[in-house]
This record gives sequence, structure tokens and C-alpha cells, in this order.
Amino acid sequence: MNITQNTNEVELLLEMIRKELPRENWKPWPGGYPGEIEAALIDAVLSIRASYGSPENGVRGAVNRYRSHIGGDHTDDLTRLSGMDHELMSRVLNNQVTSGRTKASAIVEAAGNLVEAGVTDASDVDPLDPKQKKAYTSVHGLGWVTWEYFGMLLGKPGVKADKWIVAAASRAVGRKLSSVEARGLVLGASEELNVSATTLDHALWAHERSRAADAIEII
Repeated sequence: MNITQNTNEVELLLEMIRKELPRENWKPWPGGYPGEIEAALIDAVLSIRASYGSPENGVRGAVNRYRSHIGGDHTDDLTRLSGMDHELMSRVLNNQVTSGRTKASAIVEAAGNLVEAGVTDASDVDPLDPKQKKAYTSVHGLGWVTWEYFGMLLGKPGVKADKWIVAAASRAVGRKLSSVEARGLVLGASEELNVSATTLDHALWAHERSRAADAIEII
């Protein structure tokens, strides 16, 4: 993914951050799943238009149900996930759907594709490897945004340019941005602030979601 940046627009994003989001108010990145490729892949796919909730519900709850299903906390074997029955997985993950198919089937297919590409555990993942990226994004319903998020969940720096990041960056510059443009601006801002892209991404994501929730309450 090429980085698309505009110096003036990076400064506009920085100005918004300084005004609305002082560093002490940044919501910390919860850490993802370093060394746990199965949990990271499940979370990345389930994150599509989803809520995170508590350890008992939402995406986190689904990851914890998968842990219970396999009988342990060690989730770093993609060959195991690729061999799962997708209908059983769908029940474990509460039958969530993306692009007209169950997210469970997309997870199992992506796991199989990645195994074929030589990825079996977290240490094998390279978000910049075009072969690995294609293995993931060739699955119907999955794209580059959640591929980058998959890497972030495994500890690789990145930006998940979802609707909240796009909304925050677009609001800062005063025009509708594409996901690629929003990603580039957040990367540029993180460099200027000398912070991890993942750290800034999460702070902006949480801030923009909070603004939307506050607006709904006012209405």
C-alpha cells in the first residue's frame, strides 16, 4: 500500500489533534494479540462493522469463545484454524456476516490461503509481503484495511483506515477522503508527533467514535 500524504493536510490533522485530543486524553491501544495469529485473524475479520464490547460479548467475546472451543489460551497455529469446520466456527462466533457470507467462512478460507502462502504462526507474518497480502485479500469480503489491522493486532505498526479514521481525517481537512488518503495522513501525523502509527490510530478512532456517540445523545 503506497503512502498518500499531503503536507498541508497533515498539518490540518495535527492542528485538530492539538485542539481536540491532548496527549493525556489519548485512549491507549489495548495491545492486540502478539504471538497469537489465530486470535488476531479472528479479531481482524470480526472487526468489520462490529462492536468490541466486553470479554463476554462483541469481538472480544468471540475470541474468548474460540479459546474455550480449542481448550486453551495458546492461539498461534494457523493450520488448526484453517482446518476448522466453518459452520461450527460460525456457531462459535455467533453467525456474523460480511459481504453476503459468514465471517467464519472468510476466516477459515483466509487461514487456509495464508498457510498455503507459508504463514503458520505469528512470526511468519509480514504485512508488506505482497504474497501474504494477496492470500488474505483474495478472500471475498476481506480487503487491505483489515489486512493492515491483522498486522497491527500482531504488533506491527499500522493504520486501520476504517470509517472512524476516515471521518476524523476528513473532518480535519474539510473534504471527504479515501481510506488510502486517510491512512497516509495518520502516518504522516504519527511521524510528526514521534509516536507509533498504531497508537495515534487508536486514539483518533476512540475519539471520533466518542464524538458520534455524544452527538446521538444530544439529539
